[in-house]
Amino acid sequence: MGALLRRIFLENFVLKALALALAVTLVLVKREDQRTVGTINVRVRVTHPENRVLTSPPVDKVKITVEGKYNRLRQYEADGLPAVDLNLSGYEEGQVTFDPKLFRLPKGLEVQAVWPAAMVVRFENRVQRTVPVKPKFEGEPQTGYRLTQVTVDPPAVTVEGAESVVRALERIDTEGISLVGRNQTTVFDMGLEPPPRYAGYRERGRRYRVTAVIEEKRSTRLIAGVEVEVRDLPLDSPGFEVSPATVDVTLNGAVGRLADLEPERVLAFVSADGLGSNRVHTRLVQLDLPDGLQRTDIEPTQVTLVRRPPPPPPPDLGTPDAGVDAGSSEGDEKDGAKKNE
Repeated sequence: MGALLRRIFLENFVLKALALALAVTLVLVKREDQRTVGTINVRVRVTHPENRVLTSPPVDKVKITVEGKYNRLRQYEADGLPAVDLNLSGYEEGQVTFDPKLFRLPKGLEVQAVWPAAMVVRFENRVQRTVPVKPKFEGEPQTGYRLTQVTVDPPAVTVEGAESVVRALERIDTEGISLVGRNQTTVFDMGLEPPPRYAGYRERGRRYRVTAVIEEKRSTRLIAGVEVEVRDLPLDSPGFEVSPATVDVTLNGAVGRLADLEPERVLAFVSADGLGSNRVHTRLVQLDLPDGLQRTDIEPTQVTLVRRPPPPPPPDLGTPDAGVDAGSSEGDEKDGAKKNE
């Protein structure tokens, strides 16, 4: 009796399981055949004439709402659809509507909606122009130094793109160049900053050689009262008086070199070479300066040379008669002076 009950229970359980499996299968089959709605992302490839630049934001992807059988729709939700080619030849301005017919769907699927539904279209002529390249320096050189000269090789770049964008360009900057702490001339190998929107560089990937000449800062210093020396005097020359005897010299040079300069190292002179027999002469003042310094000004720029008289000849003490005569002459002069008194 117990065995019979267990057998009946087992047969009932199997029958119920088979019924449940059949019900589930029927539901699944029905679901696969029923129509439903889903969304699919589709890429958009935009093409247009080469001599035109699209200056409105392009749409590179749309989302379509599709209705169809569940099994078909599920397949395309996973795999996606082929990209849509949108040819804008012949368009000037306005909107291009994404017609559902653009999308290649298998039989049984229909496009119900597209988002975005349209794309704004705006074109400009494509032009080229050569634009100067300007280094983009950042920071300052070491204290006491400065940037004095910059060269770029090549000095320009060809920009191609929308006419309004290209015509408005005044320069193209390089990537940032740091000058922080530099104290000598340096050469940099640089690229360019990204081109402006709706434009590009014809020479893509080109590098630019930027030479930054960095020198010590320069200033001026006045050295007052520099004595003027007379050079190139003949051996038998009595020499010259110099008027004025000193000049004021203004020098230009590196700040540090000027600060360390000892005034005694600044030499002013005139040359007596080739002077004639005249008593008075005018000569330009010249300078001997330490390396790295340049003359800015001399005040005055020229001086007067006055020839000194030659010294009197020494007395002739060679013979006694000469001594007597000299004494007599001296006595005669004294007698004559007394008579004049």
